[in-house]
Amino acid sequence: MNKNEHIVNADSEGRFYCRAVDSILNYKKDEQVCGRGCPCYVMCRDGRFICRYEDKGMEERPALFPIVEGLNPGLGKAYEYAAKAHKGQYRKGTQIPYLAHIITTVGYTMELTDDIEVLQAAILHDTVEDTDVTLDDLRREFGDRVSRLVEAETENKRHGIPASDTWEIRKSEAIEHLKDREADVKMIVLADKTANLESLVKEWRQVGDTVWEKFNQTDKRKQAWYFKSIRERLTELSDTSVMKKFDEYIELLFDERQL
Repeated sequence: MNKNEHIVNADSEGRFYCRAVDSILNYKKDEQVCGRGCPCYVMCRDGRFICRYEDKGMEERPALFPIVEGLNPGLGKAYEYAAKAHKGQYRKGTQIPYLAHIITTVGYTMELTDDIEVLQAAILHDTVEDTDVTLDDLRREFGDRVSRLVEAETENKRHGIPASDTWEIRKSEAIEHLKDREADVKMIVLADKTANLESLVKEWRQVGDTVWEKFNQTDKRKQAWYFKSIRERLTELSDTSVMKKFDEYIELLFDERQL
């Protein structure tokens, strides 16, 4: 299905108001988050997926977090919690709210499992790493298992040291820690990294290899090492639809002839 079909109130430049992230996105720049993980995206009786707010214009802003209505209560609670925690955060070098990454990650996770606690952890996977939320906060709100899954996805940022100086050791630790992780953790990691690659591909198609200049690690070859090393730790998921998408993005971004 063409994801753009429901964008009926975009302006001539392609901009439209997305309730999922409470922001103006641009479908002509491939900024949509429409898909299975988006809480606004619902299936009609005829099997089509549409935006439940497709008949609303940009000027019709909703009340706070109406997107959780009609969702599984556990997912609704996690979405609302993540939306509040990540409020004011944006994808690096863009004006796209960070929640867009969360929604894309959840969409990929849904292709791997329907376990509600795993999906909750996918929604919350960056809250401890990138916000003031603590593991104890998550444990109180969502239980031990969700907290443990998020902890497994949380990187030691080594605050106080420039991120560019610690990039390689942090990524090496992430790769090494994946070696003995349980399947649930690996599914979230695969979904998260595939969502990252999807975002990179979208930007790369707009600006080419200058996309790497905004990151703490600007060397494309080292970025290729990181994502390919993650791939090697997730071989048990090789036959999944998400891994096939991961491989597709890897091939596009890191063509060996260009490294």
